[in-house]
Amino acid sequence: SEANLTQKDLRDISSIDGVKIVTPFQVKLNMPIKYQNLFTTATVMGVMPNWVDAWKRGASKGDFIQTEDVELLKKVCVIGQTVKKELFPDSNPIGAELLIGKVKFRVQGILQKRGASPAGTDFDNLVIIPFSTASRRLMNQPKYIAMIRVIVDDPSHLKIISQQISQILRRNHHLASQEEDDFKLTSSTQIVKMIKSVSGTLHIFLLLIAGLSLLVGGIVIMNIMLISVSERKHEIGLRKAVGARSKDILLQFILESLVITLTGGILGFIVGILGVKIMEWVTNMPAVVSWEALALAFGFSFIVGIIFGVQPARKASRLDPVEALR
Repeated sequence: SEANLTQKDLRDISSIDGVKIVTPFQVKLNMPIKYQNLFTTATVMGVMPNWVDAWKRGASKGDFIQTEDVELLKKVCVIGQTVKKELFPDSNPIGAELLIGKVKFRVQGILQKRGASPAGTDFDNLVIIPFSTASRRLMNQPKYIAMIRVIVDDPSHLKIISQQISQILRRNHHLASQEEDDFKLTSSTQIVKMIKSVSGTLHIFLLLIAGLSLLVGGIVIMNIMLISVSERKHEIGLRKAVGARSKDILLQFILESLVITLTGGILGFIVGILGVKIMEWVTNMPAVVSWEALALAFGFSFIVGIIFGVQPARKASRLDPVEALR
């Protein structure tokens, strides 16, 4: 929701049995960040010290946000790896001062690297500041909280606790029974389901594309082999005249078809690896190329070579040597 959660919401959620960690944070997307003559944009989050426990992520270098930073509304920050790369490519950022919007902050730490989500969100393009500083000095919303992260003791109780949180928020926000929620609850289970749904749809789409590509490629190879048979009639007739059997001609053209398709499979696999590496470099998302993909590439290439090479090979093997040599 748009910053309408309150400290009372936070306290009431913390009192629920089975809740392990509750941490509030403010969020501002695409904030301008400047250091000397270098400029970038990043997500700015105002957090409490227990953000580290809630997200299992702290500072890899320097210090994270401390209790004192929150109490004194200090203008300090912890920057993500992407921000460091953009603003401090060849220098140590610890102790440097940068501008977030129009407010000056001192860098006191560097966040642990997290990478990107399946959707491409860069979790390292992030600047962390004290919760109180974000609320009062940067985002000017001291009474409200943008988001609250809740960690439960037992994941099996997640559904029940989610219902309790919903009831608390509706009561605190004075919502009538017919009114819609003015907040949004998202659980890790829902996120996993969403990712699986998107991945499943994408997987089906890619399979359809791959199947269509194999069909078109097979038809092209068959046409090439048929043209080759027509142009090599004299060679086929000569081989038969000196003793080659029909099955020898059949095997020859099937093998030629297999060579073409397997070569295509190898080249396709190499291009695929290069494409993955380029995407990994562009999106900063880790990627893995499995050996199963190589096995599938060879397997399907072999099948396509056999299926679409049989007809041209049969045509070549049935040629009459007298007609072929004429």
